[in-house]
Amino acid sequence: MQIFVFFSTRMSTHFCNVLDHPRQPLILMHMFRYLFTLSLLCTAGFAAGQGWERVYEGGGGGQVNDIVLSPDGGFVMVGYYNLQNRARLFKTDADGSLQWTKDFFIGSLTTAEAVVLTKDKGYAIAGFFKTGTDPKQAYLLKTDLSGNTIWLKKIGTQYDAEGLDLVELADGSLALCGHQKNITGREDVWVVKTDAGGNISWSKIYGEPTVSEKGYGIALAADGNFVVAGEKGSVPSRDIYVLKISTTTGDVMWENTYGLFDLQGIASDDAARDVIYDTDGGIVIAGRSTVIQGGAGVLLKIDGSGNNNNALWQQVYPKADFFGLTKSANGGFWVTGNKTSTSAQEELYILRTDAEGDKICDILVGRAGIDRGYAMVATPDGGAAAAGVSEIFFPNATSSENPYLVKTDKNCLVFTSYLSGRVFHDFNSNCTTDANEPGLENWIVKIESPNFTRYAVSKANGEFQLLVDTGTYKIQLFPPNDYWTTCTPSITLPVTGFSDTFPVQIPVHASFACPRNEVDLATPVLRRCDDNTYTVRYCNSGTIPSVNTTIEVTLDPYLSYVSSSIPPAGAPQGNTYTFNIGYLANGDCGSFTLVANLDCNTTIKGQAHCVKAHIFPDSFCNIASWDHSVVMAHATCENDSVKLGLKNIGSDDMDDFVGFVIAEDVLMLTAPGDPMYQVQLKQDQDTIVYTTPANGKTYRIIAEQADGYPGQSYPTAAVEGCKSDTSTTFSIGYYTMFPDDDAEAFKASDCQESYDTDFNPQYQKRGHPKGYDVPNYVDPTTDLEYLIQFQNTGTDTVHQVIIRDTLSPYLDPATVHPGAASHAYDFDVLGNGIVQFTLQNLNLPPGSSANEGYVKFRVSQKPALPCNTRIFNSAAISFDFDAPVVTNQTFHTICLIDTFAVVQTKDIQLDGADIRVFPNPFDDSAIFEVTGVNAPGFNLELYDLQGKRVFNQSYNSPTFRLYRHHLPAGMFFYRLTTEKGKPVASGKLLVR
Repeated sequence: MQIFVFFSTRMSTHFCNVLDHPRQPLILMHMFRYLFTLSLLCTAGFAAGQGWERVYEGGGGGQVNDIVLSPDGGFVMVGYYNLQNRARLFKTDADGSLQWTKDFFIGSLTTAEAVVLTKDKGYAIAGFFKTGTDPKQAYLLKTDLSGNTIWLKKIGTQYDAEGLDLVELADGSLALCGHQKNITGREDVWVVKTDAGGNISWSKIYGEPTVSEKGYGIALAADGNFVVAGEKGSVPSRDIYVLKISTTTGDVMWENTYGLFDLQGIASDDAARDVIYDTDGGIVIAGRSTVIQGGAGVLLKIDGSGNNNNALWQQVYPKADFFGLTKSANGGFWVTGNKTSTSAQEELYILRTDAEGDKICDILVGRAGIDRGYAMVATPDGGAAAAGVSEIFFPNATSSENPYLVKTDKNCLVFTSYLSGRVFHDFNSNCTTDANEPGLENWIVKIESPNFTRYAVSKANGEFQLLVDTGTYKIQLFPPNDYWTTCTPSITLPVTGFSDTFPVQIPVHASFACPRNEVDLATPVLRRCDDNTYTVRYCNSGTIPSVNTTIEVTLDPYLSYVSSSIPPAGAPQGNTYTFNIGYLANGDCGSFTLVANLDCNTTIKGQAHCVKAHIFPDSFCNIASWDHSVVMAHATCENDSVKLGLKNIGSDDMDDFVGFVIAEDVLMLTAPGDPMYQVQLKQDQDTIVYTTPANGKTYRIIAEQADGYPGQSYPTAAVEGCKSDTSTTFSIGYYTMFPDDDAEAFKASDCQESYDTDFNPQYQKRGHPKGYDVPNYVDPTTDLEYLIQFQNTGTDTVHQVIIRDTLSPYLDPATVHPGAASHAYDFDVLGNGIVQFTLQNLNLPPGSSANEGYVKFRVSQKPALPCNTRIFNSAAISFDFDAPVVTNQTFHTICLIDTFAVVQTKDIQLDGADIRVFPNPFDDSAIFEVTGVNAPGFNLELYDLQGKRVFNQSYNSPTFRLYRHHLPAGMFFYRLTTEKGKPVASGKLLVR
């Protein structure tokens, strides 16, 4: 949502009726304003630790009176809207972006003053209302985490009564404090205790009938009793009033007044607005005083026993007024209210103090008009959030007070300037904005300065916004492919002031008039003897529409088609099904589902099965020098043999040879670059390049494409479980260690190992490829795909899921590409590398097969990572507004050595010599046979992958046996020399 804020130079007078309580709507007269437009509520593009501000609901006269943290890390606030026409409950995410609001019409005038997060995962709200000429009444309202009303209790007397603060006790009961008028027309402190259902246990008033007393804040002591703080007396001589009250009976345990005196010994006009208990049992109070000219915000600490009516300490902050108080993580306090700035402007004020109330840092935040903070909550990152009101003037209209939320970091830093941009299709390539040039959605933008790097994703109409500090920023756009070109590699934008918006336009023009179709597919968990639902997601990220678009989905031989959300076009070709998509506009995406049953006759759990998708048209537009050949690899199990082959499916013959390698499990059986393993194929030529008896091993072929090939493909195919005997054992787990041949955008594969039907993970994250060996080695150029699976394990329907994946610092946020998912989602890249998916309107039921969901995305590694860099990653999943749950942690290790162990490569260093090592790999022992060397003895050394020598032994024969003994499984390098140290040969040795 966006709001537009205008300031007018016209003089206007504003009148409104207000209810009598300390947090009044703001009334200003004869104010001059300057016209400008500002968009404030924007896409979150920053981490929660960074300071920011939010203004909600432009116009209408609203404010926030209280705030609490939501279990999911966001904020829940209460206040009113439309000049107290209704109470309003606000829910935001952790970055202040509004998620929903709920309005409550209890009387003709209604306000919400306090909110608590209850122990049964709901919210209790207190406030007051008025209907016609009837007295004001208090109310208690209970909602669930989504703001739906559970019960409402009206609490009133024959006199005006206001409920202003609220606490929950350990047993779920509630206590409301405020004040009500008595027969003399003066106020008394009023406290109501209820059970967890809002039914009154007791209701009592406190004070002297002829003296005015008001209660503004209530806190729960360590002993389970209440303390209430407010004011006592009449203008111009009121004192801070504090009572300790029994939870059980409501009886006063002690009461005291506390007043401040100026330098002449004259009593000031004082009031407490909020109260909390300190960890040492003391009571800390925030309020205001006239102890100095111009007024002051006051912090004081008193003895929690009530035995001393003198403050333990007090601090006075000139020209301020305090309303909200909370404990900080470091033992000090956060306070908010308002303070008069040097320009005589009243701004929202945030103050952080130490344990004695001395200032650590502070900040004024706000815009033209009056801004005020009424409530404060500490945040897990060490900062805090203040909620209140911001006054904004509209031309030719009455004043408008708007709900206001300000987040500060631990150093009182708040960013109030906006970098507001738009990514658009520059049709005529003139690098300026012209009429009817559309925005481009879901493009990643990087904004950086020397001490600041943040990412944002363009939304509807190509717009993005980011809160920034003053400074000079480099703005870089990352097009989704090379069919698009920006006018400049980056844009430099100075941000020169506070509370302003700095616009930037990013024109993008087409390098090629061409569609670029993309496809992805996935299923969260592959279960044997069960139906598995695959989602196929497709997009056109090209520069023109795609016509006659089709998608071919090829099922694994063990999978059988059951149904799909759109019908296949015609009969299947083998196990390949074709789906007509038709016209696909550039920038558009869609999806469909396909259900396939995994045969019970799959030999064992853990066998890998692949489903592949291919979208057409799939032609390249960025063609340079290339022979138009396209190599496709295939692997089959035929009778008692494994057959690996290559086919040229391109439109022309190969001009030259391309190489390939063959691997068994993780052992490379051919050396890269070996001239014996090369092919040159004519158009449509298919040839078997490797055949071996079926022995249950996993065999893989990886080939090259011709020079100049414009895509990213490395043709690869594998076969698992091919065996000639009737045993059920064969090697598993190797198939998914390595990348599939789906690097092209128009191809996708979902290869995963099967599980039993009852396998039921709740919050699982899977990385693909999973990497080989225990460290999960992957090549530095390999993109990683992450699938995050979730499940509703509760008892209620889940309506919304938010997934936040904080990327490893070794992954590049600019390369994130969202993929297939179980449900529609909104996609963001936030802060300096947080991938967020928001899935709304899910209606995931509890306890059924429809309670699962997932999202998938791809990301590239940052370049030039050192060997053995480890990439760890996990994700946090929030169901509705519950606290997030965290998935398992995936990890990969960057490996600069050969991906496979090359066991048949040997380096002969002595003329005429040769060496044979077998078996390699070995389990218990390996035999070394040396020929062509006239030496009485030999020395053998073994080194691990880090270069550490782990074995050194002499032998007096050219044929000898190496016993494993203490050697762990893994790959080693051997070095063989004569007994006099003359090099003979070196190579690689694999221990199973």
